[in-house]
Parts: sequence; structure tokens; C-alpha cells
Amino acid sequence: MTDIKGMKELVVHSFYGTSPDPTEFAAKDVKSTLSEKIHELAGTYDLYRRNKYDLFTIMEEAYTEILPKQVEQFIGTFADVKTVPLNQKAVFVVNTGRRRAKQFITAVALSGVYESFRLDKNTFELGGRAIGGAAYIDFERYLCGDEDIAESTNILLEGLTEAVYGEIQKALLAAVKADNRPAKNKYITAGFDGDAMASLIAVASTYSTSGSAVIYATPEFVAAMGPDQIGMPVFGNPNQSVGTGYGGYATPIYNPTNIAEIAQYGRIKTFRGTPIVEIPQSYTDETNETTIFNPSTAYIFPVGDTKPVKVVFEGNTQLDDWQHRDRSFEIEVYQRVGVAILTNYDWCVYVNTTLANPVTYPTKYVLDTTGLTPNA
Repeated sequence: MTDIKGMKELVVHSFYGTSPDPTEFAAKDVKSTLSEKIHELAGTYDLYRRNKYDLFTIMEEAYTEILPKQVEQFIGTFADVKTVPLNQKAVFVVNTGRRRAKQFITAVALSGVYESFRLDKNTFELGGRAIGGAAYIDFERYLCGDEDIAESTNILLEGLTEAVYGEIQKALLAAVKADNRPAKNKYITAGFDGDAMASLIAVASTYSTSGSAVIYATPEFVAAMGPDQIGMPVFGNPNQSVGTGYGGYATPIYNPTNIAEIAQYGRIKTFRGTPIVEIPQSYTDETNETTIFNPSTAYIFPVGDTKPVKVVFEGNTQLDDWQHRDRSFEIEVYQRVGVAILTNYDWCVYVNTTLANPVTYPTKYVLDTTGLTPNA
């Protein structure tokens, strides 16, 4: 009898690179152990036909456990992630008027009339839409052992995870042009302006319980930031040439912390005390031409209770197969996911239009720059 629970744990631990029982085998051996178990279950076509429903149950339960946790770990700073049964919608509560309420606290005369406020609570329902994919298994190659179901199911999980991130990215890119986004909550220019980024951080930080923010950006965006230039004092006439007396601007110096970060990691990890979380970049195929994540945008979110992005997983992950006339078959994966952004005043976005050119920087999710007015 198939140990569905034990194999599901192996799938989960294999994804995270951990071991369910370090006394039995090391973390580095989990993937090979899982592959062996799957081969025992479906190493031949006869075994696959007999045990495929057990295999699908194992993968479905593992994927259903992994996906929400993976998304929560990656974007939990700025996103609420919920899981609901199939055909149900997640209900999110949004507090409105919190900032506006502070304006009502003022000095009043004795026995004066107080102007009151209401802290409104709006509810928002969010359901999912189907995303999925399939792994093609050639029948002859499978019989010869050249096709590996263990590898195919692992690729399906990676692809499904990227698809979920893609849904989140599409919502974030669309929010750049949202009608209710304040002008101070976005900066659009060619290249990188440190002072502009500092201003966006200041706006987002006001909505943080700790007064801090975090930057989410792709490696391409972070590389374009470079080490932060700290301007030196200006002496004399700023229009006078540098080096003539005390005129002109002194040459900016670089933040020594950034220099050390670049020496150790290749890119900066902080910007004026604000941590930078890199969005892991990948490509659509082996040509390494088209990126999965748009490199042009950085998102600045407050740290704390404010979470403008809402994500819902509706129902469990579903796996099935489809057989072709040549006896080759596909293993299909399906999941319902919903993403919504309910507020745009409490987080900011920086767009480097140099990186937004789809010809120079091809990307799967293109930012529509129509109607976007550059700040500089």
C-alpha cells in the first residue's frame, strides 16, 4: 500500500531543501530518495496505470500545502494570503478613513462641539481564476527510462509557482496606472534617482507601524541603482567650474556600506537603511532572452499591518493526465488563484523607463507605458 502521507512529506521537503527526518537521511539526499520512491510507484507504464491516482493524490496534497506557504514567505510583507474551498470566495476587510480620522483631533473650547469621524470597514470578496500547465511524456522514451515523471512533476510545481507570481506581477503593473494612485506614490524616469527613491520610501513608511519600509525589485533594477551617492556640501558659485577655487559642486562620495555589499554580493542590499528584497529572476525558456519578471519596476511597501495586495487560493491543486493517440501523455496541473490590490495610497512604485523598453529588455509581462508621464 502506498504511503501517501510519507511521500507527500518528501515532496514538500524536497521543494524546500530540508529533511523530514535528519536521522534517516540528509537534506541533500531527499530529492534522490523521492525520485526513487516515484520510480517504485510509476517506474514503468504498467505501474503508472496502476498507481497514477496515488501519485496524483500525493502531488495534489503537496502542491496545495506548498503554494500558499511559498507565496506567504515571499510576499507576506505586503500581501494577505488566504485559502478557501472550491466555489467559495475569500473575504478581506479594508479599514478606510484611518489617516483622515487623525485630522479630527484638534483643540476645542470648553463644552465645545466636537466634529466626529467614523472608521469605516469595507469588505471585499475575491475568488480565483484557473491557471495551469502540462508536462509532455513521450511513451517510447518513458518505456526506455529516458523520461522521468519525478522530474516532470517537479517542473510542474516550479511552473505553477511562477504562474502565481505572474498573476501578482500583472496586478502590480496594472496598479502603476491606477486612477486612485497619488502623484507622490510613483516616480517615473529614465535611470535611477536616489533622492526620488528616498521620497517614495518616506511616503510608504508613514503607513508602517514601525515607521519603516522595504523595497522589492528585480536584480536588473537593483544593479541599475548602484552604490548610493551622498552629495558633499556646495561651496561658492554652483555654476563655477569644479577645481577653480571653492566653486562648483564637490564630487559625491559613495555609501561605504553599499561598496561592501557590492564587493560581497555583486549588488547593493540596502538603500539608505531600507532593506532591498530581490525578486528572483528567471527566463521563459533556455534562450535566456525573455525574463519572467519585468525588470523596470521597484515596489516600496510599508512594514507592518498594512498589506495592500490580497491573494486567494481557491480549492486544492488538481492533477490529471491526457493520453494522445500515439500513447504519449500529458500530466496536467490546475489551480484557481485570485489577486487584487485594494489600496494605492499606502505603497509606492518606481519605474525605470530605461529598463521598460521591451526591445532592449524583453519580458513576459510588459508594462504599458501609454499615458505615463515621466517625472524627469
